[in-house]
Amino acid sequence: MANEVKLTKEQATALDRIEAKLSGPQAKTVAALDASDLCKKYQSIRKDLLILITILKLIPKIGAKAAAALEFLMSLADKLCPA
Repeated sequence: MANEVKLTKEQATALDRIEAKLSGPQAKTVAALDASDLCKKYQSIRKDLLILITILKLIPKIGAKAAAALEFLMSLADKLCPA
């Protein structure tokens, strides 16, 4: 396929971890989480989100903008949920 994004093992594993923590039968919707739980959830996937940013930057045309948007949202979350 043209323009197919090739992921490293670390990137693929990070995506799998994000999906596992944010989906599945045990996952609560964001609306159901209190602030403490939301911060715990964010901190548990923060490192993987940083890896996701590197993946987004590989996507032609929109990747850099999507990565910048995620970086902005993460900066908000970092302020609201300090480690």
